[in-house]
Amino acid sequence: MADDTPPPIQAPDPNPNANPQNPNNLIERVQAILLKPSPTWDVIEHETPTVQQLYTSYIMPLAAIGPVASAIGGVVFGIGVLGFSYHTPLVMAIVGAAVSYVLSLILIYVVALIIDALAPSFNGQKNFIQALKLAAYASTAGWVGAIFGLLPALGILSLLAALYGIYLFYLGLPKLMKSPADKTVVYMIVIAVVYIVLAAIVGTIVGGITSAGMMATGGLGSLSLNNHAVVAPNIDKVEAAASQMQVAANQMAAQASAGQTGQSTIKLADATALLALLPPTLNGAARTDDNTSSGGAGGIAVSSAKGTYHIGDGTVNVTVTDMGSVAGIGAMAAAMNLNTSSSSAGGYEKVTTQNGHMVSEKWDSTTKHGEYTIVSDGRISVEADGDNVDMATLKSVVSGIDIGHAKALTQ
Repeated sequence: MADDTPPPIQAPDPNPNANPQNPNNLIERVQAILLKPSPTWDVIEHETPTVQQLYTSYIMPLAAIGPVASAIGGVVFGIGVLGFSYHTPLVMAIVGAAVSYVLSLILIYVVALIIDALAPSFNGQKNFIQALKLAAYASTAGWVGAIFGLLPALGILSLLAALYGIYLFYLGLPKLMKSPADKTVVYMIVIAVVYIVLAAIVGTIVGGITSAGMMATGGLGSLSLNNHAVVAPNIDKVEAAASQMQVAANQMAAQASAGQTGQSTIKLADATALLALLPPTLNGAARTDDNTSSGGAGGIAVSSAKGTYHIGDGTVNVTVTDMGSVAGIGAMAAAMNLNTSSSSAGGYEKVTTQNGHMVSEKWDSTTKHGEYTIVSDGRISVEADGDNVDMATLKSVVSGIDIGHAKALTQ
């Protein structure tokens, strides 16, 4: 039986240009994948580089563009936030760029691992080198577009370049991983969710470093990164979430081809029944402003119920949502085992994964605004947000909602 274990990242080749498997010209390859993506993917499909060759000849030089550009832009032009501006201290800019660069190299490798691991779930073929080529070359537009980081005000152009990368990924996925056409879109969405979560973590880490520079220079506050972690994704849960997304995608495709615009055929929890799960009173305050909604179109449907409680000078809004056909996205996020937190003088934010559920918590002590949300198995979301109330009250009302009953309503 073939060994599916991906090869380790090796030390850089001291003379990568001498390797016959590397593209003859980095600029030519970049131009080709950006301007002629479809035929270029055909060429890439048959190339057989090693992990080392692909890193040294392509990934490492291009991945350096963004960190270097952002560092220079922060030092020279500064970064504006809420009408204020500060210039990143040179040392912090260098450290941030170095950390960002290393993490981006790791990110590509991890994404390739997940692309490869999920291939059979979408009737594709496992092949780690093909997965790494796909992750690397599809990232070209984002890497090149990161040059706009030199001028922070042009950051939107970097975003547009990254979006073009989604198109590149869409073209390359079926060619390199051999996934059938009817599986390609959902396969792509699953990987996109994974990439976004991991990229957000990288941004949080680097942001924590540059924020430390703001503290040292008396800048915009004292943001410090207390904790962040992503345990190895649970592949079984990732596959289960992907199956949910596949069902929803198939339904949307079927309804689109039949010209249907009605509600999803996925059974949704009755919105009125969800409303009944909200307590009639909270800390002596009666529930008011009841609101329910249910339905959708094109295969996308959700159901929700919301109630409001006026407690003294404070207000609490509680919402229970059946995520219906988009439950796979929530389940995918939970499968990534995300745990991250940050704090400042004015409050904190954190996201944790507990028993397969995602828990999000935010608190702003200046405005006395808080939010507390639990997403259970990607399907049922319970959220409490409030003003002029404490976090304990928000947690209490969320924990008091019978999530198991809400799930039963979807059966």
